[in-house]
Amino acid sequence: MEIELVEVIRYEGSVEKRFRFRVKGTSIYFNIPAPNVEEAARKVREVIRVMQLERVIEHILSRKSGARGGEQEA
Repeated sequence: MEIELVEVIRYEGSVEKRFRFRVKGTSIYFNIPAPNVEEAARKVREVIRVMQLERVIEHILSRKSGARGGEQEA
Protein backbone atom coordinates (compact mmCIF):
# COMPACT_ATOMS: atom_id res chain seq x y z
CA MET A 1 0.00 0.00 0.00
CA GLU A 2 1.40 3.36 -1.00
CA ILE A 3 0.63 6.81 0.30
CA GLU A 4 1.29 9.95 -1.69
CA LEU A 5 1.66 13.54 -0.57
CA VAL A 6 -1.08 15.69 -2.08
CA GLU A 7 -0.66 19.05 -0.38
CA VAL A 8 1.28 20.93 2.31
CA ILE A 9 -0.75 23.54 4.18
CA ARG A 10 0.59 26.31 6.39
CA TYR A 11 -1.93 28.66 7.94
CA GLU A 12 -1.00 32.34 8.15
CA GLY A 13 0.15 33.25 11.65
CA SER A 14 0.75 29.61 12.59
CA VAL A 15 4.01 27.70 12.69
CA GLU A 16 2.17 24.40 12.29
CA LYS A 17 2.22 22.62 8.94
CA ARG A 18 -0.42 20.13 7.83
CA PHE A 19 0.30 17.46 5.28
CA ARG A 20 -2.45 15.93 3.17
CA PHE A 21 -1.83 12.37 2.01
CA ARG A 22 -3.88 10.02 -0.14
CA VAL A 23 -3.74 6.24 -0.15
CA LYS A 24 -2.77 5.55 -3.75
CA GLY A 25 -5.54 3.96 -5.78
CA THR A 26 -8.27 5.09 -3.36
CA SER A 27 -10.12 8.24 -2.35
CA ILE A 28 -8.93 7.90 1.27
CA TYR A 29 -7.20 11.05 2.51
CA PHE A 30 -5.37 11.91 5.72
CA ASN A 31 -4.75 15.47 6.93
CA ILE A 32 -1.93 15.30 9.49
CA PRO A 33 -0.12 18.00 11.51
CA ALA A 34 3.64 17.45 11.74
CA PRO A 35 6.93 19.37 11.69
CA ASN A 36 8.07 17.68 8.46
CA VAL A 37 6.92 15.33 5.71
CA GLU A 38 8.75 12.29 7.10
CA GLU A 39 7.02 12.62 10.49
CA ALA A 40 3.66 13.17 8.78
CA ALA A 41 4.08 10.01 6.68
CA ARG A 42 5.03 8.06 9.83
CA LYS A 43 1.86 9.32 11.55
CA VAL A 44 -0.31 8.33 8.58
CA ARG A 45 1.11 4.81 8.62
CA GLU A 46 0.53 4.63 12.38
CA VAL A 47 -3.12 5.73 12.01
CA ILE A 48 -3.61 3.09 9.31
CA ARG A 49 -2.06 0.44 11.58
CA VAL A 50 -3.99 1.42 14.74
CA MET A 51 -7.32 1.60 12.94
CA GLN A 52 -6.55 -1.68 11.15
CA LEU A 53 -7.28 -0.05 7.81
CA GLU A 54 -4.77 -2.22 5.95
CA ARG A 55 -7.32 -4.98 5.40
CA VAL A 56 -10.03 -2.57 4.28
CA ILE A 57 -7.69 -0.75 1.89
CA GLU A 58 -6.31 -4.02 0.49
CA HIS A 59 -9.87 -5.21 -0.09
CA ILE A 60 -10.75 -1.98 -1.92
CA LEU A 61 -7.64 -2.20 -4.08
CA SER A 62 -8.18 -5.88 -4.87
CA ARG A 63 -11.78 -5.22 -5.94
CA LYS A 64 -10.59 -2.42 -8.23
CA SER A 65 -7.92 -4.61 -9.82
CA GLY A 66 -10.39 -7.48 -10.15
CA ALA A 67 -12.85 -5.23 -11.98
CA ARG A 68 -10.13 -4.04 -14.31
CA GLY A 69 -9.09 -7.60 -15.07
CA GLY A 70 -12.65 -8.51 -16.01
CA GLU A 71 -12.92 -5.52 -18.29
CA GLN A 72 -9.71 -6.46 -20.09
CA GLU A 73 -10.92 -9.99 -20.81
CA ALA A 74 -14.28 -8.91 -22.23
